[in-house]
Amino acid sequence: MRNRRNRLWTALSAAILVSGAVWAPPVWAQAAEDDQADSGSDSKKRDEAATLDAVVVTARKRTESVRDVPTSIDAFTGARLDELGYTNVEELLKLSPGVTYESGFTPSSSSIIVRGITNDSRGVGPRTVGRFYGNVPLTNASIIGVEVDPDVFDMSAVEVLKGPQGTLFGGSALAGAIRYVPNMPEFDGFSGAASIGASRVADSGDTGSEYALMLNIPASDTFAVRFAGTLRHVPGYLDNVRTGEKDINDYESEQARVIAAWQPTERFGVNAQYMRYRTDLGGFNYIDGRQPVRKRTMLLLNDFETAQVDLYGVGVNWDLGPASLVFESNRLKKERDMVNDVTQFLGLVGTGITVGQTFQEATDQKTHEIRLVSNQPFAGWDYTAGLFFMDSAQTRPAFLELTFPTYVRRQGGGATVQAKEKAFYFDLTRRFGETFELNLGGRYFDQSTRGGTFQDFGYNSNVPPGIPAELPYVPNLSSMVSLNEDGFNPKAAIRWFINKNTTLVASYAQGFRFGGINGFSLEPTVPVPFTYGSDEINNYEVGLRTAWLENRLTADVTAFYIDWNNLQIGQRAGIYAFVDNVGSARVKGIEGAVNALLNQNWSVLLNASYQDARTSEFFQSGEFGPIASGTRLPQSPYLTGAAQLRYERWKGPVWFDASLTYAYRGSSTNNLVNSIPLNGFGTLDLALSVQNTEMKMQPRLSLVAKNLTDESEATFGFGLVGVTNVISINQPRTVMLKLDLSF
Repeated sequence: MRNRRNRLWTALSAAILVSGAVWAPPVWAQAAEDDQADSGSDSKKRDEAATLDAVVVTARKRTESVRDVPTSIDAFTGARLDELGYTNVEELLKLSPGVTYESGFTPSSSSIIVRGITNDSRGVGPRTVGRFYGNVPLTNASIIGVEVDPDVFDMSAVEVLKGPQGTLFGGSALAGAIRYVPNMPEFDGFSGAASIGASRVADSGDTGSEYALMLNIPASDTFAVRFAGTLRHVPGYLDNVRTGEKDINDYESEQARVIAAWQPTERFGVNAQYMRYRTDLGGFNYIDGRQPVRKRTMLLLNDFETAQVDLYGVGVNWDLGPASLVFESNRLKKERDMVNDVTQFLGLVGTGITVGQTFQEATDQKTHEIRLVSNQPFAGWDYTAGLFFMDSAQTRPAFLELTFPTYVRRQGGGATVQAKEKAFYFDLTRRFGETFELNLGGRYFDQSTRGGTFQDFGYNSNVPPGIPAELPYVPNLSSMVSLNEDGFNPKAAIRWFINKNTTLVASYAQGFRFGGINGFSLEPTVPVPFTYGSDEINNYEVGLRTAWLENRLTADVTAFYIDWNNLQIGQRAGIYAFVDNVGSARVKGIEGAVNALLNQNWSVLLNASYQDARTSEFFQSGEFGPIASGTRLPQSPYLTGAAQLRYERWKGPVWFDASLTYAYRGSSTNNLVNSIPLNGFGTLDLALSVQNTEMKMQPRLSLVAKNLTDESEATFGFGLVGVTNVISINQPRTVMLKLDLSF
């Protein structure tokens, strides 16, 4: 596998060196500055042009400025993320207050937590924050599967929506949504972008690499194709003390994206797309115990994970004059193959017995959506209204392999789940004079889920005398169950334009997450409920948005309160994970952000969030026992925040850009009983680049250092009482040198 990827890297590297370059305009529109003397009028024009541009988003399935969206949202352009050297959502979320990223043991088991709404600190259960590629759900509220984190190269923007987004995005967005918006093909000429980089990671003896290529090819005035592909290798930094193997958790990702667009008239267009995303993790990202020493001491089997996602889609956009009719149809296929060494979790280290847990997961999801989007108001209302249908299915067989001194015993089983959702949604906005704007929305949904468990094999090999060679097939048909749920998710928001600089926003939104089918237990003595029920949150917000000094300074603050009822909480019985409904919780907090252009060269970003997420009633949790009212929710730090200082300077055709970013994540708990405290810590990132815009292919050379001070702390913790504790730690200091070209 490694040799195959090396060949791919070599081929792509050659293509990059032959063909060219990376596109990287700055996220903020800013006038160029030359060291040579300027006339007074030219200097004045530059000074007037130095403003903070509002990022354009499609968070409400129509194009608008990010500052016109009446709910909390952070948006990052792909160009700015490229300048910072950020390639994935884990890195960019450091700049979004109130949002934390839980890495889990593998990339595909990660989760995102917005305002303290989480399942638990072990990647168990449906996610509370949905991820979307455009409008395609990558996260399924009813089927637990691979969490996809697309590469952000050649993305138009990545949007972080906070609070329930169920009106437009359904049950996958209980607490928020992450939207990846790819760049679409352009018809006005051929263009390309390419990048090649090499990196070093602290405590690793390997060298990392990254390759990226974008080609925009217009075949005619009405047809164009855009390709974007990346290959990335991140060196491992954990060592297996038991075997002496180094850097066991090396990580590789491959992504290819092709979008074709046909626009025969100004009012009618068709696009088709395909994306493949593949990851390969050499060893699970955890260490034994609680000390972040970057060593594993109890690894007996070589654990690993491979995951692959394929997305096929077609879309139609028809401008009817007063409104546009949009149709989207997509198919998403996800596969995961993993082996986990669970010997230590069963307390068997030192006995001569090893136990490996294998999962082979396959998900097939089809979505269809048709919506009507206003181009001009109807009776004073701008609107978006649509119909949504999703049909998804998953099989997840698994088995345990117990290796004894003299023989091997295998026992297997699995689960199968099918879910269908039908929904109607609407989003209405109306302006009342120059002072008020009202936004109303809702979603009616109807979902059916069917699934169950099965035991499909069990056998022994190399068996000693007296032990049967085969265990009989045992169907578990009695576990087949069906769930049917329907309901309505409302939202409402009002904007009061106090003056040209100040806007007050108040909103309410309800979020709903479907119930589902639990997995399986390979041991009949371990009680695992077949199903779990739905949960919901009620989110209340009041925010103040301000812009000053001719849009050179923006300052925003938002206060929020959340009621969360019938919590879906991930639990374990032995090594078997399942979901159960327990209790209720509440979250209250405040977020603030300041963006300022200090002058033509210097700009600063400051943001912070304080939140208090706790249970609001006493309840019994099967795994954790009695939980008192007022218990902190896991993975919910009181304080998160970031500060970024940026310097830009032009000297003739040469553009120099430097950014220094500090991100802080406060202390939190790993579960409801805080068995493994997670300490607060901060990381410092540095990005330096210089570009000549007059040279052929406009080369840009960048030096990127992430976690410059090499902080090492736990970001994820997992423990089985009386057996073992393990933690995941943040990535060590990583330094990359990168060359970008453009044509």
